[in-house]
Amino acid sequence: MTPDILATAHYGDADAEPLLFIRALPAEVDNPRGVDRLIERLIVRGPARVNRVHAVGRPAYLPTDFDMSEIADIYGRYVREHFDRSVALMGLSTGASVALQLAADQPDLVKSLVVAAGSGRLGSRGRAIQRRYVSFLAAGDRRAYAELASATMNSKHFDPIVRLASRLAPKPDDPESLIALVRAEDRFDVFDRVDRITAPTLILSGERDVFYPPELGRETAKRIRHASHIVYRGRAHGGVPLHPHFAQDIAGFLAASA
Repeated sequence: MTPDILATAHYGDADAEPLLFIRALPAEVDNPRGVDRLIERLIVRGPARVNRVHAVGRPAYLPTDFDMSEIADIYGRYVREHFDRSVALMGLSTGASVALQLAADQPDLVKSLVVAAGSGRLGSRGRAIQRRYVSFLAAGDRRAYAELASATMNSKHFDPIVRLASRLAPKPDDPESLIALVRAEDRFDVFDRVDRITAPTLILSGERDVFYPPELGRETAKRIRHASHIVYRGRAHGGVPLHPHFAQDIAGFLAASA
């Protein structure tokens, strides 16, 4: 089996310029369905105004020893095989880490870059949370979903509801590949490589994001030649794509970059 096959969902005008969107955890191997599909439509509503969005999830059959550069290369091969030119690239959370790695490793493939709820490396608190998540996941412990969901929303008021709802989450497909991806993100750090990124870049941070705090987003933007950084006040990691300005900020950036 090969990890190169990526399930793809499409949004926006079929004749528009392509944008590759790399989903966040815990994206399944297959395309989202039902409520998850509606949530994805909400997330890509901005880029879909300007581009033809090709939304892809995580690879199946991912080797356990792959690092983030090797994972990013899977998406790089996807771009080379499906498009005849550089493309706009957008990633959310873990997908943003992959997007940054790809833009730093293969800058010729990236025309513009949107980093949503991400930065050049995980924050220390986020790394600790994801290590607990992997530990639970490897043991088949359903507390893994509550651990991740609670930190993603980071809300004292709604935490009991979030934890209760997370019990209904289905078990992930191909959990070994999911664990491999999270462990690669644990080691991910492109702070010394982002200066290789040549594409105009937009970084969107949440003020209360425990995984990719805004100071790391700000430092990442400083190291990229043509980068801008927006912080959404009061927003946790999961609240970034729900901010009322999220869609317009991305659509405006992509239109200007085009």
